[in-house]
Amino acid sequence: MLNTRFTRALIVSTLAMLASPAYAQEPQQTPEGQSTARWSASLDLLVWPSLTDLQPRSGGSFDSLGFGLEASWHTPVAEFKNSELMLGIDGMFGATDSGINATYDQLIARQFYLGGSVKWAFGDARNIGLDAGVGYHQVDMADVSYSWWTSVENEHWSGEAPSWFVGATWDVGAGTPGKSSGLSIGFRVHFVDFGTVSDSDRLGIYSALGPDAGTLEGPLYMIKIGYSGR
Repeated sequence: MLNTRFTRALIVSTLAMLASPAYAQEPQQTPEGQSTARWSASLDLLVWPSLTDLQPRSGGSFDSLGFGLEASWHTPVAEFKNSELMLGIDGMFGATDSGINATYDQLIARQFYLGGSVKWAFGDARNIGLDAGVGYHQVDMADVSYSWWTSVENEHWSGEAPSWFVGATWDVGAGTPGKSSGLSIGFRVHFVDFGTVSDSDRLGIYSALGPDAGTLEGPLYMIKIGYSGR
């Protein structure tokens, strides 16, 4: 997990497009000289309403906006007349700050995601993508105290669960004539259920969350701004 403090119409249309007749077209030969893989790296803005709505025992709340770093890699598995199907992997680290007082400092919610996904890329430059994926999702809540020579971490709660997402990407740079890389922007919605958040096994001031701070679940919204290439 990270040890730093950086802090549903779309879904229906995405799934409908992924299930469109484009997949039934006869495969075409990949143009000679075309790159066989797409990679991307991005800074993600995280908006998680369920996290913000938690009601910890010590008062305060998590920030409405968190930040993450994400990387992905996809390779074509089928080429069609006007689109291509790609399979790949996605990985993300994220963190959201809070105003919740804990043992050493204020709580931070940290998360890690790793999974596989399918991307349907279309457009003349294959730079528009619709995505769906599933993977492993982990979250913890801890307070960390730093000094010049060491750091002390106190984890109050952690959870792990399967997570799935739908989303879309636009490789702006790759749509420019003569270019195959550049600015990429995207939007994603994750669905997951971590259950009840608590640190009821702790006593006194060590119990920042209490026996039941609420339920942490999706949707988790992500706005992605980064760089992609092929």
